[in-house]
Amino acid sequence: MPNSLSKIFTLILAVLLLYYVPTYQSFHKQDDIVSQNVKQATTNFVDNVRMKGYITPQMYEDFQRELSVGTKYLFKTEIKHEQKVYTPVYTNANVFTGEYTVDYDEYYWSQIEKLLFDESSSIPKEDRMYKLQQGDFFSVHVENVTKSYSSMMYDFLTGGVGGDDIFISYPYGGMVLNEDY
Repeated sequence: MPNSLSKIFTLILAVLLLYYVPTYQSFHKQDDIVSQNVKQATTNFVDNVRMKGYITPQMYEDFQRELSVGTKYLFKTEIKHEQKVYTPVYTNANVFTGEYTVDYDEYYWSQIEKLLFDESSSIPKEDRMYKLQQGDFFSVHVENVTKSYSSMMYDFLTGGVGGDDIFISYPYGGMVLNEDY
């Protein structure tokens, strides 16, 4: 009886090593390729916005299309624009000191989206533009929402203690370099 149990265990282990591990590696490689595509699309979009100094609805739609091409994943995209604001410095007696502090007003995608995709706007969609100024900061953070096949297989093997389902998390941004509008 112990001999047959060891044969069954050996057979299960062999099946696991022959089929499960290569399948997991294949899915993991697919995740790496998707991660590279997300990095490339995000970098292209952010650099394009930084060099032009504006966002159009077409630019955003092209970015979203690049993220989803060839993948079965959904992504959460967070966009942030930090606009440089100069604030004069006053003394306690409300006397201007001649100095300024630099602050940043932050605008997020929910605010930008209203300008670009508002259907009640009198401006035609192809003429809409969200303008940024030279010296502002623009950043995008992309992360996956859907669970990948490799993380599902890993969770199956480890009993669900695999951890976080986010395998793509890519922040990218920088200073706006130009105002090309």
